[in-house]
Amino acid sequence: MKRYHVGIFLELPLDVGGGFQQSLTEIIWMRDWARTADIDVTVFTTLPDNVAILAGLGIDSVCLKLGWLDRLILFLKYLGPFDLLQYTMRIRAPFERKLIRAGVDIVYFTTTSNWNLALYQLPFIITIFDGCFRDSPEFDEVRAFAQFERRDTVWRNGVIKASVVVTNADELIDMLCRRYAMERDHAVCIPFSPSPYVSRSDAAGDSAILRKHGIEPGYLFYPAQFWPHKNHATILLAMRLLRDQGVKHRLVLCGSDRGARAGFEALVMQHGLSDCVQILGFVPSVELGALYRGASALVMATYFGPTNLPPLEAWEIGTPVIYPEAFQAQAGDAAILFDYDDPASLARAISKVGSADERARLAIAGKQRLAHFAERIDEGHRQLARHLMRLRYRRYPQNY
Repeated sequence: MKRYHVGIFLELPLDVGGGFQQSLTEIIWMRDWARTADIDVTVFTTLPDNVAILAGLGIDSVCLKLGWLDRLILFLKYLGPFDLLQYTMRIRAPFERKLIRAGVDIVYFTTTSNWNLALYQLPFIITIFDGCFRDSPEFDEVRAFAQFERRDTVWRNGVIKASVVVTNADELIDMLCRRYAMERDHAVCIPFSPSPYVSRSDAAGDSAILRKHGIEPGYLFYPAQFWPHKNHATILLAMRLLRDQGVKHRLVLCGSDRGARAGFEALVMQHGLSDCVQILGFVPSVELGALYRGASALVMATYFGPTNLPPLEAWEIGTPVIYPEAFQAQAGDAAILFDYDDPASLARAISKVGSADERARLAIAGKQRLAHFAERIDEGHRQLARHLMRLRYRRYPQNY
């Protein structure tokens, strides 16, 4: 008797940060739940390095190589007329044929993968983290080389064609229904959850990690890749305002360079803040907990939302959070809010976080916020499980 088989597709590298960590969280949940539901799960990844990372978590995976024909078909799928040719000639990408040969019944994309376009026969589940290329189309990273148009094609096809759409916020579901006419009952909300790495506490280990990077506790911390939309500049300008008022802060940044680091470093030099800013580059996940614990506050200045992972990780540890007011739906009362287009607003928020009473309040509110999201995550997983059980029945009714 054939068991229902979910193929999970992980294509992100470790250095993308939150998207990779959230994918790991969902893979672990799917593996554990499937054992109780008589369902098979195979994790496929396009990156050999991910095989070792997954093995370290006790997860077996298969490295799926994508060739030139896969990429040609994916390219052609951005062209609407190719659909008719594909139907006429019954063309399937080698990518899909490999999944079918492996016995996969449905593909679970843990990100908004453009490879959903290449599926001709297999149904799929897709994850949509945001729609920020349409919320903030002014940024180069969502405009250059037809990035906007390509993303719009991927999002539109994904939400219309997917059997299930996994999102991380109710307002994102509303947005997808409004922009792409998504069927609301196909959507499941599973909020972000903290990476399992950050809560591991070891005082001696924390001290060693801080010494390794040459930093002392008490800094402002922002873990984010260097994209323009991450808005590092507003933090720097707020620090300059505070310095001019006689208050000096230190800023520690970590994250890969996606093209904006050189411009930020030039801004640091321009404002004479070189002695106040330390850029660590990409750091291993196991070091993040120590960096959060050593910080006086997380300063999350990004323009993209509606949800982000670092506030959850800071709440897990008890580090105060400073966060854009545009994302209050995620933050609730567990963060000091500011206007991400106003350095003076951020400067006031940084000053406010120095209050002992405010820090104590934020620590309690952060734990309460995490408990709220834990309930939402459990409910989201129950909804996803119900969808999968229905899909299993539709595929193999003879098994019942």
